[in-house]
Amino acid sequence: MILLNRLMQIGKFLPNLLFVVMLTSCVNSSGGVFVSNNKITLAEQYPNVHFEQEVMIARIHQMLIIGQLSKAERASLHFERGVLYDSLGLWGLARYDFTQTLALRPKTAAVYNYLGLYSLLDEDYDSALEAFNVVFELDPDYEYSYLNRGLDFYYTARYNLAQRDFLAFYNADQTDPYRVLWLYLNELKFKPNEAKQNLVQRAKQLSTEYWGTSIVQYYLGNLSEQDLLDKAQQFVDPASPQYAEVLTETYFYLAKQKLNIGNVSEAETLFKLAMANQVYNFVEYRFALFELAKLKNMESSEQTDVVARKK
Repeated sequence: MILLNRLMQIGKFLPNLLFVVMLTSCVNSSGGVFVSNNKITLAEQYPNVHFEQEVMIARIHQMLIIGQLSKAERASLHFERGVLYDSLGLWGLARYDFTQTLALRPKTAAVYNYLGLYSLLDEDYDSALEAFNVVFELDPDYEYSYLNRGLDFYYTARYNLAQRDFLAFYNADQTDPYRVLWLYLNELKFKPNEAKQNLVQRAKQLSTEYWGTSIVQYYLGNLSEQDLLDKAQQFVDPASPQYAEVLTETYFYLAKQKLNIGNVSEAETLFKLAMANQVYNFVEYRFALFELAKLKNMESSEQTDVVARKK
């Protein structure tokens, strides 16, 4: 599990040239420093970055087939393989392994957290909420379910309930800028007059060890987009896998900012770029995909309304 946890923190980047070419065709000239005509800032490509995870999956598979295992051991192996599949973006296979874990060990809080997250990404909000509530029944201190349940409430416009969970998540670590960013994004929806001032106050306690602290400073207007790009290249080596993580986070929160001011076209491009580095197990990757699905559904609904009016 120590190796597994370490692997889960490593930046992931799988090259996808066709996807990048398609993105290039939709880049807007007003996209700013990260995105401009004939230029997209992306991380280096590392074809073998998933090698260790793939080897571990193969070993677990062999153990499950031929090993003389107890029920508890089998449950642990299914869970570990599920986490590895999740980190590779193979969410269907991950879901299978997590359900196998529950069949063998029903009271596994982490599994309900993953399954709740998948339900949320499928827009099955009720099932997601039920799963996150089970997490708290099994483990009241399971920190990240506050974030995930808060996201369920946020995306169903129950902002006061989201605030409760985002605050609980924030209070568990007030130095983490990502907790501050989600509080800010939520407060913009139901008490916008207080959101900016709260962000100013919370920013004072943030740790510079997190890249997200620079994103908060950008939100506050203390950094330009050029400053943000320069800092990103100083924060981690652009030739390292960790640069993909930095860009995934940056593009997602830039996209949320564009969406909040009504610039849907740029937001859509930035969400796609948040996915381009394919850091599958980051919340920013997952919800960039989710946001794009919502934008597509919104566009389809608008087109349907136009057709209906013409009739």
